[in-house]
Amino acid sequence: MPTLQEKEPAAKRKRIWLLTLSKNPDTRSIQIGLIWTVLVHLLILLLAPQLLRSEFSGGQLGRAAPSKPTYEVDLAPEAFLSKPAPSIGRFVETNPDANNKIPNNSTNFGAQNQQAAQPVPDKDSKLNMPKTEGRKDFANDSQVISGRLEKPMPSTPTPPAQKEQTAEKKDQTQRKEQVPLSGFIKNQGDNAEGYGTNASSVPAPSTEADKYVAGDVNATTTDGAGVKAAQTTHQKPLPRPKLTQVRPAILKDRPIGVANGGVIGVDAHFSEFGDYLQELIDIVQIEWDRILDSGGTRPKQGSHVLVSFRLNSKGEIAEIVKVDGDAGDYGTNASLSAIQDRAPYRPWTKEMVAVLGDSQVITFDFYYE
Repeated sequence: MPTLQEKEPAAKRKRIWLLTLSKNPDTRSIQIGLIWTVLVHLLILLLAPQLLRSEFSGGQLGRAAPSKPTYEVDLAPEAFLSKPAPSIGRFVETNPDANNKIPNNSTNFGAQNQQAAQPVPDKDSKLNMPKTEGRKDFANDSQVISGRLEKPMPSTPTPPAQKEQTAEKKDQTQRKEQVPLSGFIKNQGDNAEGYGTNASSVPAPSTEADKYVAGDVNATTTDGAGVKAAQTTHQKPLPRPKLTQVRPAILKDRPIGVANGGVIGVDAHFSEFGDYLQELIDIVQIEWDRILDSGGTRPKQGSHVLVSFRLNSKGEIAEIVKVDGDAGDYGTNASLSAIQDRAPYRPWTKEMVAVLGDSQVITFDFYYE
């Protein structure tokens, strides 16, 4: 017997369990208590590491010992790199006989303000270095003139009165002094029968001359030949040519110069450090010449020595940075002694320290010619 199949029940829907409180007051209070208990335990578990770090202090439990503050500092990589030396320009040696005008645009500095010039200007030239005649294989861009460091001695002229006195004395000593015989002076008085007297005077040794002639007692002849003139004039030095008081240098050959006319000069701004360097260079030059003159010998011609040293703000040589050259031991020692023997040099001023820092590296080239 056929039967009809009953319809299947609908699939049960899934429900998400949500925490809900009971409407019964007693049950709801129990549920709230359980929730707070779980939260307190979770809080204790989270704070347990901090509680375990606590120390006993003063016999009390639970008081953390005071700790020193700590700091975390991140340094940039550039902080470990040494800062480059400040750029102060290029030092040049100025001409003390040239102008002292302030240049328009120049990075050079020296012992005085100066504009580049030369006696015969080059038309349409835009260069900043004057024309010089020198060596083509020598790169010297810091000096444009060569001279000597000795100060010229002016001649001492003879006063006019002294000249006239000297000429008069010379006329008086042209010949030997001639003295005649003294002779006798006869005195008989008024009485013809009385006694007479003969008196004689001896003023000077007689030369048996007929008459007295003024002259020089030390002369040898009566005609003026071989006269021993009296030394009445003071000796005076010969006049010397005017010298520019700058150190001797090997100049570079520059066939083209500047467009400004005047005494040869170079573009430079006055700098206190430039004046200091000029003084330092002159001292080293004089000491170097003294060492070579006293040694009696010189290194081979054409050799040179390069010395780099660090000069601090106290004028002391802090270190010798580099020594190089081909002048042998004698030339190297003479160059080092020229720098070190006169140290310490003049201390830097506050303005120089503010610009240059505590020290600067200076390089000297010594050329033996």
